[in-house]
Amino acid sequence: MEYRDTPPITGGAQATFLGSALRRRGVLTGAAALASLATMAPVGFAQDVQRAGLMRAPEPFPKRGGTLRFGFGVTTPHFDINQGGNVSVMAHLYNGLLRFNIVDGLRTILPDLSTSWEISEDQLKYTFSLRPGVKFHNGDVMSAQDVQASFQRIITPPEGIVSVNKGNFAAVEKVETLDPMTVRFTMKAPCAYFLNVLADPGNVVYSKKTLDENKGDLRKVVAPGTGAFVFKEHLPAERWVFERNPNYWDAELPYLDRIEFIHAAAWSDRGTGVLSGQLDISWNVSRETWDEGAKKKAQFGTTRIPNFGGYDVIFNTKKGPLADPRVRRAIHLGVSRQDLITAFETQEMINLTRWIPNGNELATASDVIVRLPGYRVSKQDDIAEAKKLLTEAGYPNGISGMELLCASIAPHAELLAPAFQAQLKQNLNISCTIRVMERALLVEDEQKGNFEMVLDAVTHNISDLAPIGNAVFRTGASRNYGGYSNATVDSLLTQYEAATSFEDRMQLAEQAQDALDADPPWLHLGYTFHLPMWRSVVKGLALDYRAFVQWGRTETAWIDS
Repeated sequence: MEYRDTPPITGGAQATFLGSALRRRGVLTGAAALASLATMAPVGFAQDVQRAGLMRAPEPFPKRGGTLRFGFGVTTPHFDINQGGNVSVMAHLYNGLLRFNIVDGLRTILPDLSTSWEISEDQLKYTFSLRPGVKFHNGDVMSAQDVQASFQRIITPPEGIVSVNKGNFAAVEKVETLDPMTVRFTMKAPCAYFLNVLADPGNVVYSKKTLDENKGDLRKVVAPGTGAFVFKEHLPAERWVFERNPNYWDAELPYLDRIEFIHAAAWSDRGTGVLSGQLDISWNVSRETWDEGAKKKAQFGTTRIPNFGGYDVIFNTKKGPLADPRVRRAIHLGVSRQDLITAFETQEMINLTRWIPNGNELATASDVIVRLPGYRVSKQDDIAEAKKLLTEAGYPNGISGMELLCASIAPHAELLAPAFQAQLKQNLNISCTIRVMERALLVEDEQKGNFEMVLDAVTHNISDLAPIGNAVFRTGASRNYGGYSNATVDSLLTQYEAATSFEDRMQLAEQAQDALDADPPWLHLGYTFHLPMWRSVVKGLALDYRAFVQWGRTETAWIDS
């Protein structure tokens, strides 16, 4: 692939690139965007990239038929993606307005249910023309009303409905239908990363009729989608089965007849499943099994992909000692990130990072991070300062009786949580018990604030500070489960979103990260690499040159056997 050495345009960098194009050209249509970005695609596929979002396998002559068996944690608390349902599974049933381009390794954005888009010169109006003739799995024809209803529910959810992605749409003033096949988003202010938000595989289009029939709540309903696969079977905590949609709007796809998602919560089980032939692919396996697959290049494919999700211990800032920012800062200083990363390295690779993921153009450089309080290897000064803060907060002898909640995933419950528990006790004399619960149910306790501290893998599909902050740090944000509120952080996020120059964005990003270090909402361990592994017969997913992790749709997958 000749473009491998091309610097990837991802997350915030991608948004900056697209934003620059908008400023240069005033109005950018989907077709123009494809033409201008197609040079990043592998040789021989530029023409396909320009075909209005019709995805094709990167390899020539894909074969049809067969079943692809995935293995990862496929449980879900319910079936509503917008309320926290398992998007990694359920996104296969649906489409969004836009999508990231599989052909060039997710480096550009293409139409999906739209055919083109136009952005006004002031960057306040995004107008999308919709793809004609698209049908939901129940036979209903998709229209602009379905798109408007779907995104309006995310932005302004009905009473009693949770919207986990609401914060990512904070810049949207309204969504309106201009005619049956045209939708317009009007912004409160320019938003450089808005196309990235729309391309997130979790921002799917539901049927307005289905939403109305269920009063906006799809938790108990596998709602009909427009996607390349249709729902066939679900055995809780065991597997899902989807079959080829014979009426998919892109008649070329999917290549497969069937997809099975097998529940494998433990990364080692996923890797062992692929190595033994019981599974065809897993998005993320344990390091030890990944290393084994990497030795057998003829039989297995392996790669390491930057991930915008990280490991964090979220603090409930409304409960007990953690309501005091001095206690939170003490934990930020006193716990050795390096020791926790080492304890976990056989399972998943964690990078020592601050609040912006490595790979983003505004991320703090690694050689700077390792000299910062809380992040540095030497803990003597950090622990001394942490104990001083605890004394000032009224805990000169430490804290007892706290609780750490974590998922029942074995590496979380048996490795990382006990390692964090030991660090608290050893360095700060803070004792806590560990409460374990099913991963799929964890988000419900988080949403209810039913925790003191919770160890979680917090995921983002965009590496830019603004969507991350608007989703999890801003006061009242949709995934701000710990109730964190810091006026300085809120103000800096607002200023950062409005900034247009790289220099201003860099300065504000540093100030925001400094503010988060001073009053941390979490103990942030770092963002990760994911370690996919697959049997060599699995094709069509461009896994070996993806710019970032996306556990998304797989209609271009095929089996070479």
